[in-house]
Amino acid sequence: MSDHSDFNDKALKDKLETLLDEDNVIKKWNEGLLIKSLILLPILIFIVGLFIVNRPESLTDLLFVCLYPLALILIGLILLFVMRSKLK
Repeated sequence: MSDHSDFNDKALKDKLETLLDEDNVIKKWNEGLLIKSLILLPILIFIVGLFIVNRPESLTDLLFVCLYPLALILIGLILLFVMRSKLK
């Protein structure tokens, strides 16, 4: 635990200035919402598309149920890597 910063040793006024500073490393809650939504979107599409609209009845439908979320997760990961490569 010796690698922690000296944030705990600062005075309260200095801590508030650090937290309220715009250029600090602590992210606001709304930063990265696009990436978070790209992760949640395939899950929501899977739940709505397969369990509410279509129920698997045959073996091919069951195979589709297994491959569909994997394809959506793969698309989300590809988009994530593309977005991260454009940030650098």
